[in-house]
Amino acid sequence: MKKWMLLLLAALLLGFSCSCAEETKQSELLDLWDYGAESPVWVSSAVQVTEGIAVISTVSLPENTDQLVISDGVNSWEVMAVIPDQAGWLATVCYDEDETQPCRYTPWPFLFPRDNLQVSDCIVRDADEWGSRINRGVLGAEEVIRNGETYCLLTLTGPVSPGSPVLGTDGRLLGIITAEWAEGVNRYLAVLPETLAVSLTDAAMLLDGIPGWGEAPEGLTVTLEKNRVVIDWSEMTLPEKAEGESLYLLLVDSGNGYFNYVYADTKIRSVSYLLTPGRLYFAGIVASKGAPESLPTEYVHFSVPRVKPLTDYSFRPLVTAIAEAQEDGKAPVPVTEVTEELLRSGRAFFYSSSTYRVTENVEGKSLLVSLTDPRNVNYRYESSWFYGPEYMEDDTWYISLDEMGLLSFLEESGYLKGIYRMAYYVDGDLAGSFEFELK
Repeated sequence: MKKWMLLLLAALLLGFSCSCAEETKQSELLDLWDYGAESPVWVSSAVQVTEGIAVISTVSLPENTDQLVISDGVNSWEVMAVIPDQAGWLATVCYDEDETQPCRYTPWPFLFPRDNLQVSDCIVRDADEWGSRINRGVLGAEEVIRNGETYCLLTLTGPVSPGSPVLGTDGRLLGIITAEWAEGVNRYLAVLPETLAVSLTDAAMLLDGIPGWGEAPEGLTVTLEKNRVVIDWSEMTLPEKAEGESLYLLLVDSGNGYFNYVYADTKIRSVSYLLTPGRLYFAGIVASKGAPESLPTEYVHFSVPRVKPLTDYSFRPLVTAIAEAQEDGKAPVPVTEVTEELLRSGRAFFYSSSTYRVTENVEGKSLLVSLTDPRNVNYRYESSWFYGPEYMEDDTWYISLDEMGLLSFLEESGYLKGIYRMAYYVDGDLAGSFEFELK
């Protein structure tokens, strides 16, 4: 994997100007297949943007992304990682081309919209599982704002699949279809090149500093069930260590500058973690004097897919927010504006209120609370959850961000301005989430 190429591409895209008017040869679509079933299942088309990198819509992604394959109709390549963007609409797919280049397929050049670009100058290229390709005309386009992001709502001459590229008459890429619009016929949301560039930049930041793709060490296994991962190295031949060194099993979240680690050369040679969905992870063993500070040279890598909303027991979130502690022992009160002073003061609480339907206690459920900062660094807190009939009409709970340790790294690195996202997951399903801006 040539990470420097992805970084260079993202930089070029962010600085791209529409002054480039030379015509380009139209490229074709790749296909994404799932080999996890008895027979291969076509997932979606994929838009290649550089060597070993394609962009897809997340709408059609299966829950398990371990056995995905990219194909050009002649050759196939194993997907090494699927990295969803922060908005959840797009994903960057990394695959290893080895020595085999895609047949007849070259990256799609981006075209940022000109003020005078007409809908009649655009088409949408659709694909299906039989390898068919068809162009749909664009009848209308309007701007749509969702969660503060700008999208394009297109009306087309016929149906298309999520992941289809929106093209100008010269074959340049104007956007990617991400989802079907609920109202009207043949109406679809499309992300614009600016959003694509940001998504690729985020993926580049995740991959920056990670060693090149390589063979996983024999005997090191990863078992993933929803967001619960078990890493086992009991059958692995451990690497040698120098005098004064210890062996550590590292779990690396590719967006983070810190590691989770445990001693590797003990009788206990497996570890279990609750992980934040929608992120890319690496696990390997290193020798180090004291706390490890470098990445393993051999490792396994895996993605934790985004998960469905929690619906067990008719679960429904009412309020999920940051709350401020009150005097006289009263319950914290949710706030609409989160400040750095509030976070630093220790008065900040994670607050949740929800309803559900049970007739008796349901125990043994896992709980993960996560905080993602504007740099895409993620902090996690693990606990447990139970459903109780006495609470089901309004199950309100709150816990200090300090007690969960979600602010400790921010205290060291400083509180970045920008958008933060908090979420909590019960048994791997998304129970509630919200965003707040630190100005």
